[in-house]
Amino acid sequence: MANRARQADETRRRIVEAGAHLFATEGYAGTSIASIAEHAGVAVPTVYASMRSKANILRGVIDLTVRGDAGSAPLAAREPWLALDREPDPRRRLRLFARIHREICDREAGIFAQLEAAAGGDPEAAEMLREHDRRRFETQSRLARGLHHDRQLKHGLGARRAADSIWTLASERTYLALVRDRGWKPEAYERWVADQLAAALLRPPGG
Repeated sequence: MANRARQADETRRRIVEAGAHLFATEGYAGTSIASIAEHAGVAVPTVYASMRSKANILRGVIDLTVRGDAGSAPLAAREPWLALDREPDPRRRLRLFARIHREICDREAGIFAQLEAAAGGDPEAAEMLREHDRRRFETQSRLARGLHHDRQLKHGLGARRAADSIWTLASERTYLALVRDRGWKPEAYERWVADQLAAALLRPPGG
């Protein structure tokens, strides 16, 4: 039984990695289940048995690229986020967050663009996009709650409004607009996100 589960996980990994390559090179609409199966070295029925639909393969690709590996641990349970939680200085905390966000976007923003394009004509992809945005808000809200708990937010700014600001500024859409469309270096985008969040959220030094 354990060996069968390992084989199933390996098959899923190969399918998701094949999808990641083909979605990036051919686009979501231009990629067929048959081409994913061929690239993964499995039969078409195996793809359907493992993943059920092309949209589910896209979901697996997004999960893989957000996390950066095949592990199942959520972002908030990984060491970069734990280090962020331990950081007492709010500006350094925002710089750590901006680094995490930028590194995710480096891996995942191109696939996110495919998801957003697919959502216009695929109800399953549209629901996946809404789910992705909800999950990003939940993860980023952790940062806002931490700043609020430590009394580091501006006077009168609550955790929910702070989370809304983080969710709006630190998004794949913003990354794509500035890095892909306007030609910014990813590192310049990272610094900009940290600076904008500090200006929007934090009390002035000594305030």
